[in-house]
Order: sequence, then C-alpha cells, then structure tokens
Amino acid sequence: MDQVFDVAIIGGGINGCGCAADAALRGLSVVLFEKDDLASKTSSSSTKLIHGGLRYLEYYEFSLVKKALEERQVLLNLAPHLVQPQSFVLPYQKHMRPTWLLRIGLFFYDHLSRKNRLPKSQFVHRGPKNSYFTPLIDQLKEGFVFYDASTDDARLTISIAKQAKENGASIRPHSTVIKTEIKNGLWQLTIQNKAGIQSLVVAKTLINAAGPWVDSIARITKIQAPQKMALIKGSHIIVPKIYEGNQAYFLQHPDNRIVFVIPYHGFSMVGTTDVLFTGSLDEVHISDEEIDYLTNLVNSYFKIKINKKDIVYTWSGVRPLLADEDRDYKSLSRDYSFSFTTEPAPIITIYGGKITTYRQLAEEVVNQLEVIFPSLSESQTQYKPLPGAVFNNLDFAAYVRFAEAKYSWLDQELLKRYLFSYGSCLESFLSHCKSVNDMGIHFGASLYQVEVDYLIKEEWATDCEDILNRRTKLILAMDENSQHGLAAYLNTITSHPAQAEPLSH
Repeated sequence: MDQVFDVAIIGGGINGCGCAADAALRGLSVVLFEKDDLASKTSSSSTKLIHGGLRYLEYYEFSLVKKALEERQVLLNLAPHLVQPQSFVLPYQKHMRPTWLLRIGLFFYDHLSRKNRLPKSQFVHRGPKNSYFTPLIDQLKEGFVFYDASTDDARLTISIAKQAKENGASIRPHSTVIKTEIKNGLWQLTIQNKAGIQSLVVAKTLINAAGPWVDSIARITKIQAPQKMALIKGSHIIVPKIYEGNQAYFLQHPDNRIVFVIPYHGFSMVGTTDVLFTGSLDEVHISDEEIDYLTNLVNSYFKIKINKKDIVYTWSGVRPLLADEDRDYKSLSRDYSFSFTTEPAPIITIYGGKITTYRQLAEEVVNQLEVIFPSLSESQTQYKPLPGAVFNNLDFAAYVRFAEAKYSWLDQELLKRYLFSYGSCLESFLSHCKSVNDMGIHFGASLYQVEVDYLIKEEWATDCEDILNRRTKLILAMDENSQHGLAAYLNTITSHPAQAEPLSH
C-alpha cells in the first residue's frame, strides 16, 4: 500500500505552513497542498507587521494583544533575519483619541507581556532633538513613539514551509484538492496538479487551513464549518519615498481606523483598508475609493502630497475574520478559533487568525491530534529557530559579521538584502562564489542566476511572479526587458516539469 500520511493540510498560507512545521517537528508524517504558490494570497497581502495590535485594546481584546505581543518576542528570537524591531510615530491630534487614552493604551502595550524586550513608548515633541515631525504638517507638534516589529510576510511563510520540509513534510504547491472521500476512517484526497494530472493521497487526519476558502474546502470535505466568517478586503499602495528615516507612522483616521505608513524597499507603503468583500476570491483588487481613502489620509498628515498617479504598486488581500453580529465589521476580532471532529474522520478546521499568532495557532491545532496519536510529543516550534537564523552555532548577529567578512567582494547592499531575506541560507547559493562573475546571469536590478536557481530548487518558485513579487520584491526595481529575460530563462529550465504519480484506484 502507498504511504498513509498522519496529517494532510489544505492551504499553503502561514497558518497551513505553521501547522505543517509544528506537526513535522513532532515526528508526524505531513503533506501540505496549496492550489497556487505558497503565500500567494492573504499571507503575502498583509501590512508586513509582527505586532500586538495596539488598536485592539480599544475593543478590550487584552488576551489577544498579550498573546500577540508574546509571539512577537518569540519571532524576534526565532527569525531575526526576517523579523526586526520597528519604531512607530503616532502623531497626536486633539480631535482624535485624547492624550490620556493614548498614554494608558501604550502603557498596557508596553507591559502586557513580561517577555517584551523592545524599548518602551515615549511622548515626543517637535524640535531639534528628533526628526520625527520633519515630514509632517506644521500643525502636528507632539505625539508618541512606540515599538513593534516588521517582517516580509511571504518570506516568513516560505521559511516556515522550509522548516517543515527539513523535518520531513512534503510541501506541494500548485496542487488542488478536487475531491475527498472517507474509506475505513481514512481521508482519500484526489489531487490535481498544474498540468491537470490527478493523483490520490491518503491521510489519517485532515487540517483545513484554507483561509478565505475555508467554506469551499468544507463543501469538498462535506464537513460543515460551524463558525461563520466575514471576508474583509485590505489594500495597500506603494508610492515613492515620502520621508527620510527608518521610522514608520501610525495615522489615526476620523473613522477611528488606523493606517500605517512604513518604509518599504526604498519606497513608502501605505495601508490598510477595511472593506467588506463579497466578490470572487480570485479577483481581488484595490478600488478607487480605497485609493482615495489612503491618499487623503496621508495628505492630511504629511507635507508631501500624493495622488493616484504616484502609485507604483498595489496589493489587496482578503482576511477571513470571525463573524460577530454584535460588532461592526471594522472592529471584528483578529483572533482565531478552530473546530475538531473525529466523525466521520478526524478533521480540524481553522478560522481567522493573523500572521503574528500563526505559531501559537499551529501549536494549539496540532495539540488536538493527541487523541489520534497518543504518543504525540510537545510542540518544539517555540524554541526551534527558523531556517537561516543560525549557522555553525553562530547566532544571527555573529553570522552577519562572518558573512560581511567572507563576502567582502560582494556589493554590501546586495549582501544586506540576502542576509535579511535568507539569513545563513544564503550559503546554499553563495558559498561557492568568489566574485560576481561566479554568480551567473545578471537579470537586472540585483537579481543573479545563483539566487534564481536557489529559489527554484529550494523555495518552490516556478515563474516570474513567484520570484519577483513574493520572494525578492524586485518587481519594484526590475524593468520590463529584465522581466522578459528572466521569463525566458525560467522557460528553458522549467519546460519539462516532473510528472505526477497517476491516479490510483
């Protein structure tokens, strides 16, 4: 008989990959299916933050904020190459939240978690001692500085998938679950790959981590989803850099929502919106109303004014939030929940969640499987650094110094991009290089053949969008001719995809 997996997971976003890593580290045999690229939807469409969620304190979600703050510190420890501290400036406006409320909120934010190692918040004034207010309109003269963390959401998701793979999980993007059956208490999953070839996979348990598609998978599995979801679209815009400096801005909108302005690969990122979504999940785009919402708010705070013509890139994603009839959709919780049933076969369905709490969610979800696997060990993900965080017993800070010396021949900005994208995993494609000439074809911007080959071999990349949009963000720097050159190269090396196993009966 073919292999029977302990766990099959549907959904290659951060929650699905997190469950795969947690289960694999506990010794379970794991297979994960994603119908598109890993992190290609919601998990690459966020505001790129690992944060507690300061504004959730207004809705008395203290437990969610505390959990998220603790996970923030865990991820700062486990993935220092992908998660870094980020300062935020919150300009004070008299007609918005009062100063005393902001002070209390920030005090709670600083002290809810004893694990917090980031600097404490402070009240600041416009003046020569700081440049926080330099880009802001003259009427803004005081505010607060507080700290959270930023990340590359898609790279974080892929790194988690790598951790799962390194511990034996089979990660299968571009694999759609088109049918499920239950035979002898086992899940029989019919999978169709990008070439249309079908295969059969058998698993003892199933995890539905499909995010916005959770109800679609529930219909395929014929397991009703008890939790109602609200689908909320969030959109972001990228514009030329609005200000100098590494600080981000936390802007209060008159509707009580928050919009961030964050440094982003030499540009400024502005987001996000909250719009109830009822359309096709395969057609998610920013609207003119969302563009106006974001640009108008930025223009009410900053001296430099932006408009639609300044936008160089946008993304929109759909967040599956826990529906609550007693709440306006703009105040819906970012917490998660899940349901578990063993009848007619074991299946866990995940609802909601946010990037920051993916690891905690995965640990709790896999813990449920102890009734199926009585010898299940405890979760290890809280202590296991993600791939790239350590090298030959060097912590990341020490590895950075080592790499700067070892690769002194490489442009330092490019090395910095490698270090904060791959960490020590850059050794996989750079260690044999002694000069730029050894890096192969230069496709444009800072993209070389060694990196492209690595992304195809180790990170499941298959096309330009995988590489430029999600894994490198070089879509912001690559001109059209360079992109055509990359596409031509990819066609030469991926023109004969491996054949899937035929459907067995």
